[in-house]
Formats: sequence, C-alpha cells, structure tokens
Amino acid sequence: MRTAQKIVDQSYYNAKDHKDKGLSIKRARTTLAKLNLDELDMSVKEKATITTAIATLDQVAETFMKAHRIKDKKEKLREERRAAAKKLVLASDFAKLSSVKDKVALIAMECFYRNEIYTVKTVFDAKYLLVYTFENTLHAISYSVAQQEGDMSKSLSDAWKKFQEKLPNLYVKHAVVVANIENILATETKKI
Repeated sequence: MRTAQKIVDQSYYNAKDHKDKGLSIKRARTTLAKLNLDELDMSVKEKATITTAIATLDQVAETFMKAHRIKDKKEKLREERRAAAKKLVLASDFAKLSSVKDKVALIAMECFYRNEIYTVKTVFDAKYLLVYTFENTLHAISYSVAQQEGDMSKSLSDAWKKFQEKLPNLYVKHAVVVANIENILATETKKI
C-alpha cells in the first residue's frame, strides 16, 4: 500500500481532497462495521473477509487522513512563503518604479502580460496598464520568487539585476509604445 507521503507526492490533489477521500472511506468502513454479521447467512470465511476488509479500510482511511495533514502543512507553508515574497516584492525596487518607460519595460519582461503594452488606445487602457497590469506583474514576480528554492531576497536581487541588464534594450525596443502611452496621457491632462 502507498504511504501518505507517496500519495501527496504523486497527486495534484489539495489537502481537502485527501480529507474528503479519507472520510468517504471511513463512511464505507462504518457501513460495513454496522452490519450484523450473525443475522446474515454467512460462512466463517465470509465473515473473516468482511472483518479483514474493515481493517484494510481503516488503514486506507488513516493513510488518506495523514496525506491530508501532510498536504495541509505544505499548503500553509507555501501560502506563508508567497505572502512573504509578495511583501518583499512590494518593498523592493520593482514596486518603486514610477515612470511610464520603467513600468512598460517591466511589463514587457513578463511573458504573460507582454502583449498588453501594445493594446493601449485610450486613457483608460493606459491607466489600466500602468496600475492594474503593473500590479499583476509585481504579483507574478512575487509568485516566481516564492517558487524558487532558497533565499527569496537573493532570488529577488537576481531578478532585479536581470531587469537592470535588459533595461537599456527594453527602453529602445518599446520607445514607440512608451511615446504612445505618454501622448495618450498628455492628451487627457490637456483636456482637464
């Protein structure tokens, strides 16, 4: 029989799924245990088989409950690490970026959000990009930092160095996009 650790390692289920499965098996075990075997016309061998099944279901249920506890502990540690990484990123130089060209450069580095810099046509689009998409980019960085093994400060520092190395090229590559966003925002300012 698989151990609780193997169940956790070999499945994508969360802690609640393991607990639900354990409880479901306990219910089946309880149903069997409530049978009055003396009322049924069963041989000694059949009664022994049911008794063995009850014992086996006890073991399997306990294994899934252990898997639940292991997975729950892992999930809590992962969430704590993600929260610490988010706090670290929000206190970092990434969160302090304020110019349009810096924010566009950072967003352009994140693969998931890269294409959003090219869709800006209105003031709303520009503000959405510079606020909401920028915040999502920071969240993606914190998620990435949390996923890496070891010291998160070092991972964040490495990410900042990588960003600084690519920054001049990103400025050049996205100069037209930055100019477009700045023009859109300047037009809004003139209307006020």
